[in-house]
Amino acid sequence: MNKYKATKNLTLKTPGFYVAEGEVTELEPAYAEQVNKDLKLTFPDVDAVLELVEETKPASRSKKADTKASEDAAE
Repeated sequence: MNKYKATKNLTLKTPGFYVAEGEVTELEPAYAEQVNKDLKLTFPDVDAVLELVEETKPASRSKKADTKASEDAAE
């Protein structure tokens, strides 16, 4: 799930909650894309009613751990 910022006040029926303009909510990317597509004609003044704020990435090792491993391998 990714974090999206609402550019309009929205009532999302499927998850069953209200998102005020400027609030950030967590949604599945496919659902957010569908909402943007469905409301494009309703809100022609904005590019998207839900803007991606933060994309959730799979857990990985920290950068420091990666650097240390590279240094150890170089020695």
